[in-house]
Amino acid sequence: MQIQYKLFTAFLFLFVLISIPAVAQQRDTLKAELDPIRIEAIYSTISPANAPLSLSVYNRSVFKRNSEASLTMNKITEQLPGIWVNDRENYSLGERITIRGVGWRTSFGVRGIQVIMDGIPLTVADGQTMLNPVDPSFVNKLELIRGPASTFWGNSSGGVLHISTFQSQQESPTLSLRSTAGSYNLFKQDVQYSGSFGSHSVSAYSSYLSQNGFRDHSSVKLSRSGLKGSVDLNNKSRLEYVGAFVAMPEAKNPSSLTKEDALNSPKMANPSSITNDAGKQVYQGQLGLNYYRDSSLGFITLTGYGIYRDLTNPLPFAVIDLNRWAGGLRGTLEKSFDNLNINFGFDSKIQSDDRSEFENNTGIRGNITLEQLEQVTNQALFVTSDVELGNWKLLAGLRYDWLTFSVDSASVSQTNSRTFNALSPSIGVTYRSNTNKWFANFSTSFEAPTTTELVNSPEGGSGFNPNLEPERTLGVEIGTKGRTADNILGYELTLYRMWITDILFPYQLQANGPTFYRNQGNTIHNGIETRITLNPIDALQFNATYNYIHATFQGEDTDSGSSIEDNDVPGIPDHRLNASISYQYKSILGELTYSYVSQYFADNLNTAENNAYNTLDAKISLARPLGDRFYRLQPFLNVNNIFNERYNGSIVPNAFGNRYFEPAAGRNFQFGLSISFY
Repeated sequence: MQIQYKLFTAFLFLFVLISIPAVAQQRDTLKAELDPIRIEAIYSTISPANAPLSLSVYNRSVFKRNSEASLTMNKITEQLPGIWVNDRENYSLGERITIRGVGWRTSFGVRGIQVIMDGIPLTVADGQTMLNPVDPSFVNKLELIRGPASTFWGNSSGGVLHISTFQSQQESPTLSLRSTAGSYNLFKQDVQYSGSFGSHSVSAYSSYLSQNGFRDHSSVKLSRSGLKGSVDLNNKSRLEYVGAFVAMPEAKNPSSLTKEDALNSPKMANPSSITNDAGKQVYQGQLGLNYYRDSSLGFITLTGYGIYRDLTNPLPFAVIDLNRWAGGLRGTLEKSFDNLNINFGFDSKIQSDDRSEFENNTGIRGNITLEQLEQVTNQALFVTSDVELGNWKLLAGLRYDWLTFSVDSASVSQTNSRTFNALSPSIGVTYRSNTNKWFANFSTSFEAPTTTELVNSPEGGSGFNPNLEPERTLGVEIGTKGRTADNILGYELTLYRMWITDILFPYQLQANGPTFYRNQGNTIHNGIETRITLNPIDALQFNATYNYIHATFQGEDTDSGSSIEDNDVPGIPDHRLNASISYQYKSILGELTYSYVSQYFADNLNTAENNAYNTLDAKISLARPLGDRFYRLQPFLNVNNIFNERYNGSIVPNAFGNRYFEPAAGRNFQFGLSISFY
């Protein structure tokens, strides 16, 4: 795999070098004819200003991307209401993402929400999301649905994050190079190319990251590459191709700590993680095609993709090998009749996991304990429709999903299967008045247990846990969004409530043992999301986002024989505030960002809590890059946690032995330089 990756990277760099001398030609853009404003997160031509749901769109300019290190997703999502990304200082487990509290129970990876990159779902059929291919340095656009969205994306859609890395085209080919260094022996190199040649446009990137990590046993070596191109077949149709590859030969896992250890020795790793060499090795590649055609029947969109993932995952209790093949096909037909727009579609996903588990004998692979093939298929039909009546717009949708999980165990010659189905309706209404809108929305989502959650049964043996059922969510929201006529002030306010039933939450029976899941009780999430942007003069800009969530358990279910009725859901703070102010003085641009997170509990019984914390970060860069019309230079300096706040940036809910806490880094910095050739 390492040889294949080196060849892939060499090919990409060769492609970049060959393409530099090419002369770009002016072309008629297909986008103007086919989809003037298109929201990919809902596969619709509805504009963000008219969408009758809580939808956020964030565009990152080239200048913005070159003024910050962008190592983690939390730094580029902090000004989006509703979403919370925890940097766990642990590339092996990845970042934890929650949307309105959905995803709180995750002990590793991302659960409960849908993530799409360049039109290709990173969330596979069983609901697991693999974020390894996402390099935040190259993200130029985010679309976020901040609520249940199974109408659009089916299983595991408690929210939707759509990521785009396609760099906007310039009048001539562009090559950008960037080098970043910083605390904990950070070293990162980036290269990106974009250009247009007649009817063909292309964007490609590659990066390499190495870092020792703030904590012991948390080093990482990570390479990522991506490619996206677009070809206008004629003035009515377009073909897009996308690809991504990631190689992570090293990602150590320091694991979580007790509160005392996290406070007194935040850099330490769980001794068991070191003894058993816990960590992860990942190699993943994906390819996809998007086809668009404006036909007499309507606007046709077809998306097909395939993913291969090779994972080796030493854990304290086992060594897991996983070879995954996944893919899907999605098609939509959008037809407009005056003020009525109807979108029909189908969605098909398939996933095949070849899983083997071995004893972990102090970091050495031992006897095999499990060998089985897990397969998941997801078939779905859906329809959405929107109608515009003056200042009013109505959007409604309905989707039906059928999921089948099957397992074939070679170790005990046993087969097992589970089937789940779900009907997901939604309806929303918008009223627009000048530059303001008011909206209300009702939506639903469901989350089936993943193969990992199904296969880990406290009774042991092979096959799937027969007692787990999908988690289901019903949500309502009302809100307003707009700007003043002079564009000095922008504002957003949303109130929501979500009812989540048959919660799938994790628990452990022994220290450093496997994580099991069970359906236990219901939760209610009540929340408020606000965002304000203020731009009184060109040189000064202020942004503030405030999130309030109060999530509690409902019902008479118990945990370890004790009632959790009305207890707070762990991992969800009631209050979060993020505010930033940027000011340009002559050629220098400075920005300060303040973040506050209130205390929150780490377990269902509410006996352990993570303390509240405040952080202040600073960024300095040039407001006008150095250079001329042929090249641009832009240096930057980022200083994080200026006041060296001692805090835990994340927790592992309900971890055994009170090892809930994942310490965050103290004061640290990154500096770098980007150069772009035009």
